[in-house]
Amino acid sequence: MICDGRSGDGCHLITDSTWRVFRDPGYEFIPHSSRQVGGGYIAGATERLDGRTHARGWHSPEFDDSDWTAVQRIGKGQRTGLNTWHGTPWYLQPRPIPLMQEQQEPVGAAVSVSGMASFGEFKAVDCPANSHIEILLDHGSLTMGVPQLTVSGGRGARIKILYQEALFNPDGSKGNRDVWQGKEMKGYYDVFIPDGGENRDFEPLWLRVFRYVKLVIDTGDEPLVIHDMHNRFTAYPFEQRGGFTADRDTLNQIWTASWRTARLCALETYMDCPYYEQLQYIGDTRIQALISYTLTGDSRLARHALNQFYHSMQPMGLTQSSHPSAGVQIIPPFSLLLIQMTHDYFMYVDDFDFVESRLPQMRFILSWFTDKLNDTGLLGPLPFWNHIDGGVKEFKAGSPPGVLEGNSAHISLLFAQTLDLAAELFQYFGHDCEPLQYRELSRRIKGAVRETCYDESRQLFAETPNKTLYTKHTNSLAILAQAVPDSLQATIADALIHDPDLAETTLYFDFYVFQALKQAGRGGEMLNLLGKWKRCLDNGMTTFPEHGVEGRSDCHAWSAHPLFDFLNITCGIAPASPGFKRVVIQPQPGDLETIEGRCVHPLGVISVHYKKTDPDTYTAEITLPVSLSGRFIYKEQIYPLESGNNKLLLE
Repeated sequence: MICDGRSGDGCHLITDSTWRVFRDPGYEFIPHSSRQVGGGYIAGATERLDGRTHARGWHSPEFDDSDWTAVQRIGKGQRTGLNTWHGTPWYLQPRPIPLMQEQQEPVGAAVSVSGMASFGEFKAVDCPANSHIEILLDHGSLTMGVPQLTVSGGRGARIKILYQEALFNPDGSKGNRDVWQGKEMKGYYDVFIPDGGENRDFEPLWLRVFRYVKLVIDTGDEPLVIHDMHNRFTAYPFEQRGGFTADRDTLNQIWTASWRTARLCALETYMDCPYYEQLQYIGDTRIQALISYTLTGDSRLARHALNQFYHSMQPMGLTQSSHPSAGVQIIPPFSLLLIQMTHDYFMYVDDFDFVESRLPQMRFILSWFTDKLNDTGLLGPLPFWNHIDGGVKEFKAGSPPGVLEGNSAHISLLFAQTLDLAAELFQYFGHDCEPLQYRELSRRIKGAVRETCYDESRQLFAETPNKTLYTKHTNSLAILAQAVPDSLQATIADALIHDPDLAETTLYFDFYVFQALKQAGRGGEMLNLLGKWKRCLDNGMTTFPEHGVEGRSDCHAWSAHPLFDFLNITCGIAPASPGFKRVVIQPQPGDLETIEGRCVHPLGVISVHYKKTDPDTYTAEITLPVSLSGRFIYKEQIYPLESGNNKLLLE
C-alpha cells in the first residue's frame, strides 16, 4: 500500500522516506499441525505475544520512534497496465471491493470453569496468583473476527487462547455441537504474556473462527484480572436484501444457517471455509456468487473473484483451482466451472464488456479439453486432480472413474455442457465461428456418451463404458447437459429421487442434482431431499459443513446453496435474458402451502407470494421493480408479467 494523504490542518499520511521501521521482539509465530487442530489445516500461523518486550503504544501519535530504523527506498509504485521497462514491478490498482464490516460482539458465555470459583458474567474476573485456571466459553453459534482480551496485572502469566468450531469426543467424533461435557478442545491458539500493567490488550493480527473459546491461564506471583473479552466480527459487508419463508419451519432454519455459512465464507475474497483453509476455490465460488446476486445484489466480490481466477491462467491452458494461493493446484473441471460461472455473471449482471474480455481465455481452456478427446469421442486420460465431489466413497480423492484411464462420462458431459454455454457467449458478442464449432463438438460428445455409457436396461448413464458404477452425479449432468430427450429426463429424475443404488452425492454436488430436478420439472422434490441439512441442525450446527456432521469443516461455502435453491427452484425466479433484463418465474413449490420469496434484481427486489387455496390451486402475487417485465410459467401455461403488482390464479 502507498499513501499520499495531505490535509489542510497539517495532518499528513505519506509513505515517504521519513517513515521508520522496527521489528517487534514481542511477537513469535505459532505453526499448527492438522492433527493438533483436528482436521486438514492449510491456513496461517497464530501468534505468541510477550507483553514484556512488545513495543506497546507504537500506534499512538505520541510514541517515540527516534531509535527505529529509517526505511529504504525499494522502488516506485506504478498503476497496473503502465509500462514498467524503466519503472518498477510494484503494481498498484484501485480497490474493487468495499471495506469489511466490523461489529463488536461478546465472545461467549462461560459454560465451564476450573481452578477457581465459577462466576456469572465474563467481566472483571480475578485470577489468583500461582494458579492454573481453565475457562470454556460458548458463543452459541459459529462466528469469526478479531477477538480482544483486556487484562491488568499478572506479569509473566501465560494465557493460552484456543479457538474451535466444535469440541471433540475422545474417539475423535464431534457429535452434537451444543454438548460440551466430556469433550476436549482441539484447535489453533494464541499465547499472551502480560507485562503487569493496567488495561493491557491482546488481539491477534488476523481473524479467528470459533464457536468455542478456551482460556488456559497460568499465573505467577502476581494475580491477574480479566476485564473483558469481546470479538470484532469481521466479514464482507453483504446485506441480506432477499429472503424466503415457508410453512415448513425446517426450511426457515436451513435458510438462517445457510446465510450464516455464506457470510462467514466471504472476506476480502470468497473462502471455501474460514477455519481450515480460507481459500477461494472455483467450485465453491460459483455457488457463493449466485447467492450474492440473488440475496444481496452485490456483484463486486464475484467480479473480483472472476478477475483473480482468470489471472491464475497457466501456460498450458487451465486456471488454478483456487486463487490467490501460494501454491499451484490444478483441478481441470474447475476451469470448466469458471466458464459456467462467467455465464452466470453474464445472465445476472449488466457488465458485458467485462464478460467479453474473458472470451480469449475461454478459448484457451476449451482448446485444452478438445485436445484430450479420444477416438471414442469421450475425453481421454486427464492429468492433475479431477475433483468432482469429495467425500464420495466410490470416487478416489473425489475423482470419478475414467479420469486416469480415459472415457469418463461425467467430465465429458461437463465439457459438452460448458461448450454450449460458451457458444451462447461467443454468439452474443458477434462471433461466427466459435458458436458453430462449440455446438457441433458438444453434439458429438453427447452422442458418444449416449452410445458408450447409456445403459438401456437401467435407463441410466454409467460412469464409464464398462458400466460398473452409476451415480447421481453423472445422471444429473446428463439432464443439465441436455444429453437426453425430455421423455428420458423424467425417468432419470425419478432415479435421482428414489434409486438407492446410485452413488450418493454430498452437500456440494446436491446443488447440481437440484438443478437437474428443476430442469426435469421435478424441482418440488428438492424439499424432501434436504435430510443432510436437517441432520446438521439436529446436531446443534449453526452453519453447514464440508461433507457431513463428522466432516472436517463445520462451515463450508458450497453447502449454503439452499439459499439460491429456494429462490431459484421453489420460488422459480431466474433471468430470462442477459443482464437480467427480463425475468422468468416458474415455481416448483412441491407440497408447500404458503411461500414468500424476495430475489434482488439490479432494478430493485422481485417479490413472490404463493398460497395454496385447495389441493390443485394456488394464488400467486408477483411484484416486479419498475421497468422490469417477463413471464410466469406454471404447468405449461404462460402468463405475461409487467412491472408492479401481478395477481394470478394458478390451476
